[in-house]
Amino acid sequence: MKPRVSVIVREKFKDFLLPVSVKQRLGSFADFDIVVSDGLSSPAGYAASFKGLQGVITSWEIPRMDRRVLEQAEELQIISHAGGMVRFFLGEEIFTLKPGLVICNASNVMAQPVAEYALTASLACLRHLWHFREWVARGENWEQYAPEMNVSLLRKKVGIVGMGQIARKFIDLARPFDVNLHVFSKHLTGEKAARENLVKSTLEELFSSCDVIVLSAANTPENRHMVHSGLLKMIKPGAVLVNIARGALVDEQALIEELETGRFMAAIDVTDPEPPSAQNKLRKMPNVLLTPHIAGPTPEQRIWMMEEAVENLETFFQGGKVSGLIDLERYRYMA
Repeated sequence: MKPRVSVIVREKFKDFLLPVSVKQRLGSFADFDIVVSDGLSSPAGYAASFKGLQGVITSWEIPRMDRRVLEQAEELQIISHAGGMVRFFLGEEIFTLKPGLVICNASNVMAQPVAEYALTASLACLRHLWHFREWVARGENWEQYAPEMNVSLLRKKVGIVGMGQIARKFIDLARPFDVNLHVFSKHLTGEKAARENLVKSTLEELFSSCDVIVLSAANTPENRHMVHSGLLKMIKPGAVLVNIARGALVDEQALIEELETGRFMAAIDVTDPEPPSAQNKLRKMPNVLLTPHIAGPTPEQRIWMMEEAVENLETFFQGGKVSGLIDLERYRYMA
């Protein structure tokens, strides 16, 4: 018999994330239902929808799977998440309440476009592309541009804060530029860094010496405002700070104060809170590239993540090894 599976999805994502091709693949190995979470009348109704399920595919903005849900999900063997972060719907207690449950995500798919954004933003800031666009539009003398604002990434010193999947994808993209890669990570040993041709650094070493600094650390309580005023004051003139992690990692007021000196540039895709207020200075600063949390998967790539979730589910029920496995250790340090 085919395993019983539900896809938990918001109404606004349902048709987009579940094209015919995805439903056909899922139906080839599972007896599945689509549960529109915001169409259920009560928390009890949501919990009841898990009764008798062997597998669940989860997606964005769904309700939390609390104790009441887990008590109904007695037969549940796997949660395959069509996204990256699972904290918003899963609490750490799931590892004790259901110790044998397999949890996996599609973060390897999500990491690729985020890394692409980090590289794109780094290049755009170093080259001051928006400055030159405005400069040309004003009709300035074509030959009298400021050459010191036209900077290459080639052979530069690049620092990365955090060493998860996004950081690794970014490293793959950055290596062809012959960069010198410095990493701050509590989970990276000096020996492993050396084997991977990386330099394990302290935050102080990284912020004071790197031409490009990419933030990709997890948004955990201990990491809140890890990038504080002291570190921001160390950033050297002409450097670029890229935040593709979470806004809470940075003391935003301290960042604004340092950016007001004009000493360095910042590409910021995430703020705290989101969106920033209409009066937030980051919106209009000439040395800031502020984008509305777009670094993640593009619309077509979100479908890739659903396809990954379905593939993980099929692999599991065929006795294979899923990708993106989330154990308690990974849960505690992932975004």
